Amino acid sequence: MENKITQQFQKINQLIKGVKAPILIASHENPDADAVGSLLALNFAAKQLNFQSFLYLPDKAPEYLDFLPGFTEIKNHIPSLDFGLLFCLDYGDFERLKLPQNFPEEKIITLDHHLESDQRGQVKIIGPQFSSTSEIIYLWLTELGVEIERNIATCLLTGIISDTGGFKHISTSPQTLEIVSVLLAKGASIEVLSRRVLTLGRPLTRSKIWAETLSRVTLDQKRSFVFSWVSFEDLKKYQVPPSDLDGISSLISTISVASFSLFLVEYEKGKVKGSLRSEPYKGKDITELAKALGGNGHSYAAGFKQEGSIEEVLKKVYNLIG
Repeated sequence: MENKITQQFQKINQLIKGVKAPILIASHENPDADAVGSLLALNFAAKQLNFQSFLYLPDKAPEYLDFLPGFTEIKNHIPSLDFGLLFCLDYGDFERLKLPQNFPEEKIITLDHHLESDQRGQVKIIGPQFSSTSEIIYLWLTELGVEIERNIATCLLTGIISDTGGFKHISTSPQTLEIVSVLLAKGASIEVLSRRVLTLGRPLTRSKIWAETLSRVTLDQKRSFVFSWVSFEDLKKYQVPPSDLDGISSLISTISVASFSLFLVEYEKGKVKGSLRSEPYKGKDITELAKALGGNGHSYAAGFKQEGSIEEVLKKVYNLIG
């Protein structure tokens, strides 16, 4: 493990020693399995360390993750308490936490595997070299001496499976697989979690909106990219949360004749979230395009938000790529 990361972990260890008040653990809007898994794992660790902890997500956690231990403890509101520390996980941009009140920065600790953007805190561990925030949580908890028992192992492996796409993404490192082997030895099931996270437990409406979205996939041969979209009306029609669309951008990025993919979701009327994906063998770095659209991300997985209609945002993309 890098020296700098170890030093940051030690800073957190010193900070939590003097904390007597409750702690708040938060993650981002439209939470995915890494957000939920890392949140729950840290909560189990907090209990081991005799902290009173509260879990906050600005949106409902995906129903397909309701099998995870501790899932019912996640709330979509923050109790009126004086928190000793706020752990912010996996968020990339502070605005995505949708915190309803201002927390002093000296009380914030960030653990995040996204590229550096608008993360905040007295201690910020930002590691895009890691597969997931769950991987960072594992490394910190082992440094802290927390027992990685079965519940923690299950939650962490859930996050890692999700963010590596079942160990298919370039972010899957030798260290990732070493950690996975430990989590399996602690009682987590790679078979059960892979099925739960990647394939099972999805409602029929999800299959229907995926079918419609995939039928819209369009190839621009001149610019060598593919795109599709989901409108706000589509979300209302099928009554699905935006999290049910996770995976579409990665799926269409596998189309061999395109160097990258673009997937647009109008998550509120006039507000669009864009996902950009590519594949290592295609050699297309989509980070700069994401930044030009006000977003950020990794070389082969990035995102952004824009105001306007699907058509207007698509036009902005075309203006940028020429």
